[in-house]
Amino acid sequence: MAGAAAALLPALPVLARSRPMLTIKEPSGTVRELTTEDIEALPWQRIDTHTRWTEGVQSFRGPYLTDVLTSGGMSRADFAGHNLLMRALNDFGMVMPADDAWNFQPILACEMNGKRMRVRDKGPIWLVFPRDQRIELQNSSMDARWIWQLFEIDVV
Repeated sequence: MAGAAAALLPALPVLARSRPMLTIKEPSGTVRELTTEDIEALPWQRIDTHTRWTEGVQSFRGPYLTDVLTSGGMSRADFAGHNLLMRALNDFGMVMPADDAWNFQPILACEMNGKRMRVRDKGPIWLVFPRDQRIELQNSSMDARWIWQLFEIDVV
């Protein structure tokens, strides 16, 4: 009996990975639930930057927010005039114009300094902007958009 239970253990990480990691609610009413695999299948980018919450330059990796938003078939034009209401696991929420996803090219960071981000480390997803590369991102108003523990995006 113990052998049969042990044989099931290797399948557990796969089951855990297939749970939704990020939910996107589109204006049409379509709700997309992206798994870790869905996010890993997108091209990943790297941003090396300072943040208000860490010491020194940090290296972040993940897909562009734009790639995640358009992965369901919507185009940039479909987002024109819309806002993105983003919600975190800790009940924090913020709104930003959808155009800012294209204007500033933030990523949905899933890794920091080569390690997967966990909930206690601002993960599993942290919206990260190329702060050091763009002077207009270096202010408290833009810092307020760095939502971590992101789990839901509602396009409104």
